[in-house]
Amino acid sequence: MNLNQFIEDSLNQESRLLREMVADLTPEDLSWQPGPESNPIGWTLWHMIRVEDMWVQFFAQRQAELWERDGWHEKFGLPTRDNGFNHTPQQVADFPPVDLGLLLEYGDAVRSATLEFLRSRDEAGMEEMPRADRPDVWWHSFSVGAMFRQLVGEFYQHLGQISYLRGLKRGFDAVSGEYATPNS
Repeated sequence: MNLNQFIEDSLNQESRLLREMVADLTPEDLSWQPGPESNPIGWTLWHMIRVEDMWVQFFAQRQAELWERDGWHEKFGLPTRDNGFNHTPQQVADFPPVDLGLLLEYGDAVRSATLEFLRSRDEAGMEEMPRADRPDVWWHSFSVGAMFRQLVGEFYQHLGQISYLRGLKRGFDAVSGEYATPNS
């Protein structure tokens, strides 16, 4: 297995686990907060997808994010340049309810674009630093490979948060009746 295959496998596994985790969530489950300074599942899922869109489209390819280019922001009634970074507790609390089906549809579009980009990279392409010309931003020294490392880590972190929130809201109700295993 080469690096790109490993990344693709990691992304596919994350997507499968995430879909299992959220498949039966209600609108109430998606917007429930255990406390006033906690992120709900719907916000966390939206943030994950927005960040992937931002990293792959805007950072790596220097093009408009699907969020804006394909009008997803209009479908959700949300701003074009928002992805949840630095949201205050009030902004999170004011975040509108999201339609899970629409959110997963947007996620599928983003993931498809991500995989298309990943498959276009060779080893040298993973070393490319798309924003080296922007020393004024912290991510100017990120390579494409570092971006994918960041994404994979962030996805699994947020998947754990979603799982934890689901457990807090519903108690123990494992998605499949068992704990997830790598080959389940």
